[in-house]
Amino acid sequence: MSRPVVVDTSVAFKWLAPAEEHGVETAEALLADHLGGAVALAGPVSLPLELANGLRYAGLSQSDVLELVDEFDLLHIELFDLDRALLGDATRLAFRHGIAVYDAVFLALARQLDCELVTADRRAFARTGPLDGVRLI
Repeated sequence: MSRPVVVDTSVAFKWLAPAEEHGVETAEALLADHLGGAVALAGPVSLPLELANGLRYAGLSQSDVLELVDEFDLLHIELFDLDRALLGDATRLAFRHGIAVYDAVFLALARQLDCELVTADRRAFARTGPLDGVRLI
């Protein structure tokens, strides 16, 4: 059985709209591991919504955003429902670490699944200081 790894929107964005920015190679290697069965990538059900929003504000056309969201769906990332327990954990983590609840939900899911969170969101996670189970790429 593949080990789970939670990825956030900043990592998924690098797969679909790679720019010359830090971490693209690491994100692509993680995706290759997923597609090869070495890891099972996961995220909250809000991941495609956040991804579509990020792509929209990256200056892409409506048709390009829709096409990339369809491509994301083909990657078979396991999406978990945002239930009351997960939202509660995310809210507590957001207050504890000074991050947005929508960023903390990825951390809460990783803790629920007892796995690593991989993120490229330096703005959110760099200011928290080192957190167990969070890998900043």
